Amino acid sequence: MGIDYVVGLECEPKEAIGIEEIVGMVKARSRAETILGMARQQGDARPAHQITFQIQLYRNGEITAEDVSVQTLLDQAATLDDHVVACRECPANRDSPTGYGCYKSISYPIEPDTENWLLSRLPAALDETNGAGYLLARALEDFGWDGAQAAEMRSQGERFFRMREAPVRQWPNGIAISSDQLFHMMFHVGHLNPDHSKLLCMFFGLLQIGDTEPPDDDAPIESQNAQAMVDWINSLVFAAANQLELLVDG
Repeated sequence: MGIDYVVGLECEPKEAIGIEEIVGMVKARSRAETILGMARQQGDARPAHQITFQIQLYRNGEITAEDVSVQTLLDQAATLDDHVVACRECPANRDSPTGYGCYKSISYPIEPDTENWLLSRLPAALDETNGAGYLLARALEDFGWDGAQAAEMRSQGERFFRMREAPVRQWPNGIAISSDQLFHMMFHVGHLNPDHSKLLCMFFGLLQIGDTEPPDDDAPIESQNAQAMVDWINSLVFAAANQLELLVDG
């Protein structure tokens, strides 16, 4: 389970296969290759159709389990190869050697360093002295980004978040923002249009307003989960700069 996102740049593979189908195939291939690699490392020489494993699917608020073979998933993803040449030439692929780099995901559970790094990216001040910070404070009030959905997910143990309590950053003027609120504005508002992506880029110090200084960004990045969030930020910048929608399934 995780947060899936796709840069909404029209291309030949998306037209021929479909966005949802591409996401499903990329996931299938990734799972199959991971399981097959682990099996080979353990000395398991069985053909791929004899190696089975269980996958968990999150549907309508419930988790279901399903047994599949490695070969079944590889067969499901075979269509990707028919369009990979065109995909590699697409700017949204962003130099991914295997193609389909416009799609990425952030796996659950979200690690502590991921949340702390996001909070560290926010503006140094949330008042008129900081353009991005002033916009952030106004947006929180205007759009009601309260983080309720993320808080409900967090209440379910460590399935979605390692930290049971959302980390909070507080400013001298009394305004406090939690990681749950960040997840609301990033992943729980539906697909992101270019204007929303630009706002997020401002909030995270990726688009400068006037003489506003960039964030200190002192929080360390240690986990693969945090690096996946960095990839999300990079896709956010690409979408905003190219006036593209960012399709999000959080």
